Amino acid sequence: MRFISLWRRERSPDSATVPAWLQMGLLATGLVALSFALQGRIDLNLADEGFLWYGTWRTALGEVPLRDFQSYDPGRYLWGAFWFHVFGNDGILALRVSNALFQSLGVTCGLLVLRRLTRSPWLLTGGGIVLLFWMFPRHKLFESSLALAAVYIAVLLIETPSLRQYFISGLFVGFAGFLGRQHGFYTAVSFFLLISFIWLKFDRQRLRQRGLLWAGGILLGYSPMGIMLVTVPGLWSRFWQSLLFLVRIRNTNLPLPVPTPWSVPVATLDWLTASHQISVGLGFMLLPVFNGAALIYLLWQKPKRLQTQSVLIAATFLSLTYSHYAFSRADLGHLAQGIHPMLLGLMGVVGYSLRHGWRLWGYGLAWGLTGVTLLGMGLVSPNVIKLRAPAGFYVEQTIRGDRLYLPQPTAQFIDTIEQFHTRHVSPDEGILLAPHIPTLYPILERRSPIWEIYLLFPETQGRQQQIVEQLREQSVNWVILGDIALDGRQELRFRNTHPLVWQEFSEQFEPLQSADLPENYQTLNRIPTIP
Repeated sequence: MRFISLWRRERSPDSATVPAWLQMGLLATGLVALSFALQGRIDLNLADEGFLWYGTWRTALGEVPLRDFQSYDPGRYLWGAFWFHVFGNDGILALRVSNALFQSLGVTCGLLVLRRLTRSPWLLTGGGIVLLFWMFPRHKLFESSLALAAVYIAVLLIETPSLRQYFISGLFVGFAGFLGRQHGFYTAVSFFLLISFIWLKFDRQRLRQRGLLWAGGILLGYSPMGIMLVTVPGLWSRFWQSLLFLVRIRNTNLPLPVPTPWSVPVATLDWLTASHQISVGLGFMLLPVFNGAALIYLLWQKPKRLQTQSVLIAATFLSLTYSHYAFSRADLGHLAQGIHPMLLGLMGVVGYSLRHGWRLWGYGLAWGLTGVTLLGMGLVSPNVIKLRAPAGFYVEQTIRGDRLYLPQPTAQFIDTIEQFHTRHVSPDEGILLAPHIPTLYPILERRSPIWEIYLLFPETQGRQQQIVEQLREQSVNWVILGDIALDGRQELRFRNTHPLVWQEFSEQFEPLQSADLPENYQTLNRIPTIP
């Protein structure tokens, strides 16, 4: 039996001449280009954005992610490195453009899903803008893009559960894992549940054959990683160590308390800030409510009633797993990276409500979703932050040939480090930038002297001793060191996460006076040894 959505079979007047994927691709590209034009040159994240920039830069120079430096899974670095070579540039804007190109693919998939709900260009544009607002932060566009693509692939599987589509779904799961292992896990679980749901509700034929093709697709999609693990010396060991690391820390991230709308101190905040925080809390509350309500509804409904709800079905099973990403570190950035399946699901509810005459419910949900988006995400977009900043707070700064607009503290910090590097650090000396300022490495065009570029979690004594030895072997005579209590947690200060390395700095280095460094940062110089 072939289960084909009625929406899928609708034809618009122009569909015979212009393919849907091209229409939605052009719209997505236009929206992403407009977004980039408005904010592509604003601000620079010295931590997480640098984590991606450093890895992409080093990959373009021939190094191997995971093996040669701390990184995510290799796929996203190979994508960025490819575009670095195409552009002939490895600066921060080249990185952002490469991310935007991938973002265009994700938005295209999201629009192809929304096209099942409406053919109105205005509504599609509005829906695309909502999806775009939630694609935050810009150095994590792979996350939201893959989530949107996963929903689209799931919709195709629901609409046409052919053997070919099962294989394609597996291919996507495997390739998603190559870009990020969490995506491989989330999509594998979601598609397994979806396949089970299709078997339960719609089609009980050839389950074993379909399952084998799906599994084969996963293996083929993940084969680039498998080939690298087999052929690249030393990569398997690092890959295995990265898995053991997750077991050791017993988490996938640094958890934060979940914000709720009722915990916002409204009396002490201006209305705009309070509205923003309430909207973020609503976003976190909506995820479990949507997941639970949608799953109960789908399991309760008869198959005939579900035949026009492929979007809701696909979005629900993807949201079940991607919600974990949002709650793994309950801040706005991680909410934004895990919310897109739910957004598409809610838009599916809006479309279903309007089609059945429930206009008050449909329009109310649509306007509520728009309000949460504007208040929750609009206020944190770089161009809005820049517009709301005091006059003169953002200054023009050139970073390796790219003109950016940076907050004064960020620009001053970069200037200080660049001047220090020029005056004191010779080409044959190494410099360590710690614990989480990896953006400075590509700015200074310096390779990290150790594998770690983001020293965040407590490290074992054995690895700390290796770091100390590597710093000596690499002639690291200079250190820019921050002792930051991330999230206000004293145990996350560098002196507590890496006490042996801290002891080495205390005994073998001396601090230099610098009034221009931020609080809790210092410049260290190795004490010369006396023969």
